[in-house]
Amino acid sequence: MLHRATSEGTVVIGQPAHAWVSGQIARAWADPFEPWQEVCLAAEQHDIAWIDWERTPERDPETGLPYAFSALPRLRRLELWSGAATLLLPQSRYAALLVSLHGTLLVERFPPEGDEDVQQALAGYLEQERAFQARILESLRGDPAYASHVTTANVERNRELIFVWDGLSLAILHGITMERTAAGHTLAPQDGDPTRVALSPWPFRDNEVTLVCEGRLLTESYADERELGRGLGNAPWLTIETTLVPG
Repeated sequence: MLHRATSEGTVVIGQPAHAWVSGQIARAWADPFEPWQEVCLAAEQHDIAWIDWERTPERDPETGLPYAFSALPRLRRLELWSGAATLLLPQSRYAALLVSLHGTLLVERFPPEGDEDVQQALAGYLEQERAFQARILESLRGDPAYASHVTTANVERNRELIFVWDGLSLAILHGITMERTAAGHTLAPQDGDPTRVALSPWPFRDNEVTLVCEGRLLTESYADERELGRGLGNAPWLTIETTLVPG
């Protein structure tokens, strides 16, 4: 989950909701990419690994709230990510490939520190995902509809786009209250309004883009998992809208 601090409490936003915003960003992007539908699908489903966890999230004993995604223990995150891309196979091989590549890219760019158990789990995860990627690439290269889209250059570009959209979505949903940079872009609240964010350089087709997702407002912490589940069940839902404008 993402935690967004507000004056009323903490808005918790599910990882799949954040991924939905990544998909909205992808569909508004100006620079063309191919295959368009499959890449957009990968963007909006890149956190498919978290769907079951988000239904009954684990409690962080440090905060009494659901774990923020970055605070969840590394072994648990690897467990969730392991094989997650296969959940997308019934929809799209190409999208599943990009989701797997996104997971391994994050590990390669931000290598985790940890004990021997973490390192063994990490090695196993990378071995499994790279074997999956090789199988899917072989399948796609043998398909005339996809052969031109699985060149090394095209796959790497699409993987990088997923990474950029992910970074922008994370920054926006955490709340832009002051100027900051994310994924090679500068974001700042327009006239101090965090619901209108100036973005530069401007990457979209239109001169204004509105992104929307949902979260739940938590106004207290919880003593155990049962209380947390009850609190989430009773928490009011909020619609979060952010309008991006050229910076």
